[in-house]
Amino acid sequence: MLIPSILSVSVLTIMAPTAVSPALAAIRDAFPQITATQAKLVLTLPTLVMMPMGLLSARLTAKIDKKKLLLTGMTLFLVFGVAGGFVNDFRLLLLMRLLFGVGLGIMTPLSTSLIFDFAPNPERRSKLLGIQGSFNQLGGLLFMSLSGVLASISWRYSFLCYAFVVISLILTFLFMPSIPPMAPRKKETAGKQKMNKKIFILAFFAMMIFACYFVINTDLALFMDAEGIGDAKECGYALSLMRIPAILAGILLAWIMRNLKDWTMPFATLIMAAGYLVIAYAESYGVLMAGCLVVGLGGGFALPPISLFLPRIVTPRQRTLGVAIIMSVAQLGQFISPLYTDLFVSGMTDGASRMRFVVSAITTVVIGFMVLAFAHTLPKKALEEK
Repeated sequence: MLIPSILSVSVLTIMAPTAVSPALAAIRDAFPQITATQAKLVLTLPTLVMMPMGLLSARLTAKIDKKKLLLTGMTLFLVFGVAGGFVNDFRLLLLMRLLFGVGLGIMTPLSTSLIFDFAPNPERRSKLLGIQGSFNQLGGLLFMSLSGVLASISWRYSFLCYAFVVISLILTFLFMPSIPPMAPRKKETAGKQKMNKKIFILAFFAMMIFACYFVINTDLALFMDAEGIGDAKECGYALSLMRIPAILAGILLAWIMRNLKDWTMPFATLIMAAGYLVIAYAESYGVLMAGCLVVGLGGGFALPPISLFLPRIVTPRQRTLGVAIIMSVAQLGQFISPLYTDLFVSGMTDGASRMRFVVSAITTVVIGFMVLAFAHTLPKKALEEK
């Protein structure tokens, strides 16, 4: 039951901040004093606090059992995730989302570093990271579909989807072994090994991929509302069903990477960009759904491989911190997503909601080929401890 316990955490992490996105238009209507950009803070604000909390979580693993940290993060996730649906003031809602982000920030780097802890074999690690990506998307499917149905009743009910963490809490408590802090290194060698600066370049690429991928979460509900293509329930269906090809992509990822190797990222980003262009020019719900499915397939191929570059940059002892840096900065991509598209598209212009998807398509392809160029500067094999 160890692997199911680890993967159950993955269901909760990547998609959690945007799980309530089908309710976004209803939340904006419930608080008429806020703008559309302010409403998006409900989705993006948790990711802002996730970055420092993720780094702190990685540091704390040097002193605290990883299992205890994980259980603490899950408890915060449950309490403040569900509490968002019980507030009557928008500022208080944002406070709940910040505290929710604290719990999520603790959980996110641990969900990936546990795979490195329990799967030292590179081939098995690739398979597990691909499966983890599938579980990330499965979380999106569960959360988005449930949230969309609940949001059609009331935007408040959509926050109840975060109660799913109770299952992961039980699995982790019962089946995950304790992971005590790693023994300190000898004084004469402890200070010699520094973090490779290339980790920050990789983190930047991860942030931009996430920023582009999550445009669909922050903008689809508002786009469908503006264009009269569908309501909250239909948005929930679109956002949930796009996870199905993403789940398939995660299962096939190890085979794809074995054949395409470093070309996996350009391949994935071209697929994602094609989906965004379909959405940008969609005039009906059917065409929009087709675009969502293509975006989901590309995202399933694009998101997990970012972590697989990590062993070629840092040593095993540095990997928990390396994962925290990548995942924390990547989650920041969700926060900057609407801000980034605002640089190119004015919210007041005609067709602005469509152009955001075009901007995302172009950016995605550029980043994909930049990752390819970056990969050529890395060693072919994983680094070992010095």
